[in-house]
Amino acid sequence: MAPAADPKVPAAITRREFVARSAFAAAALATGCGRGASARVIVAGAGLAGLAAAYDLARLGHDVTVLEARDRPGGRVLTLRDGFDGGVHVEAGAVFVPGNHHHTLGYARELGVALVPAGARTRGGAGARCFVRGRPVQVRPGEPVRWPMPLSPEEEGLAPHALRARYLDPVLAEIGDPRHPSWPGPAALRYDGLTLAALLRARGASAGAVEAIRLGYLDEWGDGVDACSALSLLRDLAQQGPGGAVYLVEGGTDRLPYAFAARLGERIRYGAEVTGIHRDGGGVRVGFGWRRRLQALEADYLVCALPFPTLRTVRVTPPFSAGKRRAVEGLRATSVSRVYLQLRERCWDPGETAVPTDLPVMHLGDATAGQPGPRAVLEAFVTGPSARRIAAMAPEARVAFAREQAERVHPGLARAFERGASYCWDADPWAQGDYAWFAPGELGAFLPHLARPEGRVHFAGDHTSSLPGWMQGALGSGRRAAEEVHAAATAG
Repeated sequence: MAPAADPKVPAAITRREFVARSAFAAAALATGCGRGASARVIVAGAGLAGLAAAYDLARLGHDVTVLEARDRPGGRVLTLRDGFDGGVHVEAGAVFVPGNHHHTLGYARELGVALVPAGARTRGGAGARCFVRGRPVQVRPGEPVRWPMPLSPEEEGLAPHALRARYLDPVLAEIGDPRHPSWPGPAALRYDGLTLAALLRARGASAGAVEAIRLGYLDEWGDGVDACSALSLLRDLAQQGPGGAVYLVEGGTDRLPYAFAARLGERIRYGAEVTGIHRDGGGVRVGFGWRRRLQALEADYLVCALPFPTLRTVRVTPPFSAGKRRAVEGLRATSVSRVYLQLRERCWDPGETAVPTDLPVMHLGDATAGQPGPRAVLEAFVTGPSARRIAAMAPEARVAFAREQAERVHPGLARAFERGASYCWDADPWAQGDYAWFAPGELGAFLPHLARPEGRVHFAGDHTSSLPGWMQGALGSGRRAAEEVHAAATAG
């Protein structure tokens, strides 16, 4: 029996997803996919992309085996439940589900995974205050912001999101729709050769305005706005809806991958590290380590949903095309370290769930907003060079460093502190970093090759989508890869 629809998921969005899924299923029936037309498919990686691909392919009658090196599903969706008191949990990976992310909303509805409104708990840099140059800066609707750095007369009093809109909204209108198959065109590509900071300065932003705009979200990609391709960040901004609802997975984001895994059952083989891919015109052979032995599986197709830093360690014969190899070798993963401070009670205003800062801890947020009980966990979300600095510390030193920094923003925090924890994605052997980022010139160079199939090997993962770093990108890429394999298997 299908799970009951979750009334907390917007009906209009999920109806659109239902139509898309129905069309996909109808096409499968029309092509005669059944027992005689089914293909053997290996899916490498049980992150959300691999899970979505395997789930859709299995529903279409294909014989699917998922190889996952970890002992759990989800990849970079990871909910931490141990090490905290009072039954609270925190996210080490994906958190938010924007209301226009129809793949995420649709799969959640179909799998019976409940979503709840996130309220003010976002990382957009538009919280009740920022912390800049050693002082708090209030950001209240309808009131001018008193920045501690010099701004031009036109910039004075503007909030971070208003400054961003002033300089970037006109550019967003130029670059087109990043979801279109022909994107990017020449008008968009001219922004790939600049960093975002350089683009802001070229459009007249003062040094103080750049300092304000970089607080929070935009500086959390790669090594920040001074290093990232402007086009790569504009691509993400162009796909953000105008306001709208934002959701969380009720009870922890990992409930979504575990719901997929429950449907796939024994098709997933955990502890199976892919070590080699051999492909020829008639199929693929995948080598993997499992239970301390090297083994191999043969199949008609492979969906490779491994992050490229992991794929770089896999022996591929014959090698992929030159363009694919350059993309696999060159694609960068953002360094992300997350430090959690468990407090016996909150030492900030209940409405203040997020404070972007210019400190090394970067962004301080209430990781347990909305969870019951008096305890709270304050999270330091840190990326780029600062994340690598934290990752190089011993676990106890990470917590002590975050405590000292957070005390500057939230005086009294030390008195409420109980214990701490951390997670550093650079140290995760199956990720070797978090979401993909692009230096100037790399988006245009790599994009044509990220998702392109190599014979019978198809590719999924948020890095192959127009929305790296989002569950929507991962799930949509899994859906695309399943469609590609299904079309190839039923052709002719």
